[in-house]
Order: sequence, then C-alpha cells, then structure tokens
Amino acid sequence: MNITRKLRHVTLAATVGLSALFSISAHAQTIVKFAHVDGEGDLLDNPYWTFTEVFDNILQTQSGGRFKLEVYPNGQLGDLESLAEQNSIGLVDMVGGLNAGHLAAYYPPAQILEMPYTFPTTEVARKVLNEGPFGKKLSDMIAEGSGVRVLSYLTGAFRNFSNSVRPIHTPEDMKGLKIRTQTVPLHMEMVKALGASPTPIAWAELYSALQTGVVDGQENAPYTMLLTNLQEVQKYYTLDHHLINMPLITINDDFYQGLSAEDKVIFDTATAKATFAMLGIIAAKESQDLKVIRDAGVEIYQPTPAEFQKFVDATKEPIRAFMEEKVGAQLIDELEAAVKEAQK
Repeated sequence: MNITRKLRHVTLAATVGLSALFSISAHAQTIVKFAHVDGEGDLLDNPYWTFTEVFDNILQTQSGGRFKLEVYPNGQLGDLESLAEQNSIGLVDMVGGLNAGHLAAYYPPAQILEMPYTFPTTEVARKVLNEGPFGKKLSDMIAEGSGVRVLSYLTGAFRNFSNSVRPIHTPEDMKGLKIRTQTVPLHMEMVKALGASPTPIAWAELYSALQTGVVDGQENAPYTMLLTNLQEVQKYYTLDHHLINMPLITINDDFYQGLSAEDKVIFDTATAKATFAMLGIIAAKESQDLKVIRDAGVEIYQPTPAEFQKFVDATKEPIRAFMEEKVGAQLIDELEAAVKEAQK
C-alpha cells in the first residue's frame, strides 16, 4: 500500500514536472542582453533608462512575451571600448552609447559620422540617418565590416566649444588655444583646421586639466558638460554646432540576422519608438542644461550665419582631404547629397 502510494506520488510529480516543462517551452523567452554605461531611474539625467523602458515594453508586447530585455547599466559589463568588442563577438546582444569612433576601430568608414559641420540641424541628421537610404546603407556596411549593426542613430544635442580665455566668435578667436579632444584623429584634425592646438586628455582628468590650465577649453554637448560640472572651470561657451553628439543603439549582427522577418520588424519598431521618446527628453533637457550653464556665470554665444560659415570654410577642405583617405570620395559625396535632399 505504501509502495503504491509512493509510486502514485512519483508519477504525479513527474507529470507535474513534465507539464511545467512543456509550459515553459511553449512560452520560452529569449533574453536580450542590453548594456550601457549610464545610470537608470531618472528620465532627465539618464535618457538611456527611458530608451530601455520603452523598448522593452514594446518588445514584450509585440512579441507576445517571447523576448525580454535584460539591462546592465552603469558600466556593469565594462566601459564602452569593452562593450564594443563584446557586442561585435556576441557576448552582449545590444549596446547603447557606442559612437562612430568605437566602431571605426573595427570598420574605419564608420567615422564619416564624425565629419564636422555636416548636419545643419538634428532634424536633418535624423532624416538622413534614421529615415533615409543612406543611414540604412551605412548600417549594412558597418555590420559587414564589424559584426555590429546600427539600429538607431541617436541624433541628440550638438557639441560646442568652451574655454576660459576669451569668447569665440570665429575661428580667428581659437588661435593659440589648447583644446581638449578625444583620441579621435578626425576631431584633432578639426581643431587644428580651426587654428587651435588639439590636446587629447582622458575624460576623468578633464576637470582638473581645465582647472589648472593644462588646457584652455574643450568641446562637448551641454548635458555632457554638466556631467562633471565643467561649467565651474569654463567662462565662455560658443554654440558653433560642429558635431552632433550621436550615440548609437547597436545590435550584434549575427543575433539580428537570426531573427525571423517578423521579429526584425518588432525590433526595428521598438527601436524607432524608443528613440523618439529618448530624443524628446534630450531635446527638452538641452534648454534646461543651457540655463544651468548660463546661471553658473558662463557666457554663451550664438554665432551669426556669417560667423558660422567661417567655421565651415576653415574645416571643409582639410577635413575632406583627411576623410577621403579614410573612407573614399564616393561615400562622402553620397552623404552630402543625402543632407541636401533632407533639407528640401
């Protein structure tokens, strides 16, 4: 009797276990690992939190729960250079925050996104890169060359020059200034073309370098300046709009190509809607950030159209020559044509 009862219990347990297993299989989720180096939980201070919240909600809803985002914020899986490598080999499925410089290490033509004074507005950049054929073609090229596909170009805020010596109205005012740059050759060529001395300095050391006069100025978007309170050690900020601060949403291309056509549409749709939400917050934040910078005593200057053209003219030929060696004339011509078309 006891043996019979035990057998019944074993059979029942096995049946329940198998039922649970079949249930899990029927509703199995694919976990999508998404990593970035920003924080979370605050819409204005951490726009990537907005992106991941919107993206995951749409992804789960439209896939019927077959996909779920697993987010690793605050650099938990490494810095951006490390995340670029992990994304390329598939250790991380998606990354938020890589830029053209990171991808250029694997596929040099990606740095075309860093050409100064290319996009007159963020709206034009959005049309060219996220809506037009050029952005799709470039994403395909980057995927083939690096193993990483760009799902979205986050055409956020413009980068501008700041310094502690004098107001900058034209390139003439930049002569003799030591401007901190990233270790990106194209950025250094731009600063040289404008008459200043490019000085690569690590981000973590920038505040001290500005405070002690190792460098006179730097170039970043307003919200980036505020991340480490650079407004405390700068006096002048010129809205020359030389580059768009353009972080990317990337996905491992093998992962993406392994999706069904239907699931690719789901990922693309979730990306587009999450991008819209994130860029809206960045745009709202920019005016607030400029006010914080101004209230800190920094003089903000908007160049006139004639003054702005002097920045464009000073960089056009040397940057074109530099970039033709890196990416070829055809790709540059295609980008310039796409920009003109987007302005119509």
